[in-house]
Amino acid sequence: MHILLANNSYATECSVLAFLQQEGYRVTYVQDGHAAVDAYLAEPPDLALMDMLMPEMDGIEATRRIKALSGAKWMPVILMTPLLDKNEILAGFDAGADDYLIKPIIFEALDLRMRSMQRIATFMQNNLFGVLDNAHEAILAIDEAGIIQYYNKAMEQIFGYNAAEVIGANVKMLMASPDAEEHDSHLAHYVRERAQHFGIGRKVRGQRKNGEVFLMRLSVTDLRCNTGSQFVGLVIDLSNDEAARQRIEFLALHDSLTGLPNQACFKEALGAGCARSHEQPGAVLFIDLDGFKLINDSHGHAIGDLALITVAKRLRHNLAERDMVARLGGDEFVVLLDGPENATQGISVAQRLLDVIKRPMTLLGNACHLCASIGIALMPAHGVTTNTVLSMADSAMYDAKRAGKGRIVVAGGKGIPTGADAHHAGQPKRDVS
Repeated sequence: MHILLANNSYATECSVLAFLQQEGYRVTYVQDGHAAVDAYLAEPPDLALMDMLMPEMDGIEATRRIKALSGAKWMPVILMTPLLDKNEILAGFDAGADDYLIKPIIFEALDLRMRSMQRIATFMQNNLFGVLDNAHEAILAIDEAGIIQYYNKAMEQIFGYNAAEVIGANVKMLMASPDAEEHDSHLAHYVRERAQHFGIGRKVRGQRKNGEVFLMRLSVTDLRCNTGSQFVGLVIDLSNDEAARQRIEFLALHDSLTGLPNQACFKEALGAGCARSHEQPGAVLFIDLDGFKLINDSHGHAIGDLALITVAKRLRHNLAERDMVARLGGDEFVVLLDGPENATQGISVAQRLLDVIKRPMTLLGNACHLCASIGIALMPAHGVTTNTVLSMADSAMYDAKRAGKGRIVVAGGKGIPTGADAHHAGQPKRDVS
């Protein structure tokens, strides 16, 4: 059992200290009320022995502050006084003291008082607060002003604060903006109106001691008594659930190998681009890698996957932030350019991407080389629907393949000189990958 002993005179209390230590108690000794409160905050004891007469802050005021900090959790305080003054005794009980002893202390009486307090504490520990403290669920209690009265061990694990750091503080210290700023008015409205929705679980943004903001579900029950309401809250940390949800959403719209947007995500963006293309022109670059099958056959699929990842990074790093690159599947990529006014501007971007794809790469010690065939379709010149624009770019890419690969072809127009003859798009496709 941990005892907090507060008295300003070590000489008069050394016998009490010696008795407590002899009985096997762990004792924290302080010499004034301020130090007693600080000691409680540092490590809440199981019981406090508090001298009434201490300088700066007396035992009555120290008891009042410690009881406020302990909130709904009972921590017994025994006041020690050399005076049998009724008003002082009553003031001590009013401050929250649980018993008193007249000095000089009779050790047998002290021992009986402490055993009595320990029996009560054990009973409570084995009942309500014992259950709550050791529950897996995170539970706290606040009063009508939002001041934390109780905070169990599971709350400590979620938020990183120990109970002594939060009890007596406003519960909004555990919330992030904007929920923290809105909490006081929300609670005041409920206390005033007793709105029925208060007890319904809701998602709020919590904030841990280290500053990390996370999503939590808060369900609150109103426990009413003669002195007012005490609100008991059940907190569920949704961090893992939220991370899993975000991961599922990401995978639904992104390629699992390269992390680029997938076909579904690209088509959604392309549809939006088509819809605004009369006011804001755009372009689609359809890219098919040349030589990828040889890498797969020669070095295996692991090296092939690394090649696709490398190409994806090169494409993303050589595009403007507003542009989009996606992987359709296999060795096919598509780019949505935002705002090229004519084919020349689209060709300039395509040439830059073709150049970075051609750069040699070393994958797990293997020298690899790739090139690409690129087809370009402009919006609205070549279409204003998703399927039309994508089909025109695809056809232009196949024309580039037929012309000898490693080339750029604009749909419905001339091929672009990139070291080989140009070709027109729109002719029947054939598999030349």
